[in-house]
Amino acid sequence: MKTLAKTGSLAKTGNLMKSLASSLMLPGEDTTPAAPVVYTTAIRCDGSLAQSLAGISLLANQLGFTHAPETLYAVDGQSAAFHADHGARAVSLAVECNPRQRTVSLAVSGLDHQDTFETFHQVSSTLFGDC
Repeated sequence: MKTLAKTGSLAKTGNLMKSLASSLMLPGEDTTPAAPVVYTTAIRCDGSLAQSLAGISLLANQLGFTHAPETLYAVDGQSAAFHADHGARAVSLAVECNPRQRTVSLAVSGLDHQDTFETFHQVSSTLFGDC
């Protein structure tokens, strides 16, 4: 009988330990990477390619897009794209100038929806004004 009492007591203690251990376990962290977001807009522009790119690179730098700036020209040299990453935040800027189509478009991408949207709004209003 003593053996049965001890076994029952051990079983209860074992169940209690399992219950205590499971209550102390933290839920697993979500390891799913955040999906990137992008905000875009475009305007009609009658400026030259050189003027557009000079203004865009200057304003982008002033807005903090200082990491890895580059300008890529089309093979015919008639259009170009400017790209840069923000120096302090996880957002990137891409601006495409196409004087033949008389358009300038911009895109701001990032992982944080709110930060990306706020940056897009700031860049758009700085580069394009109220257009």
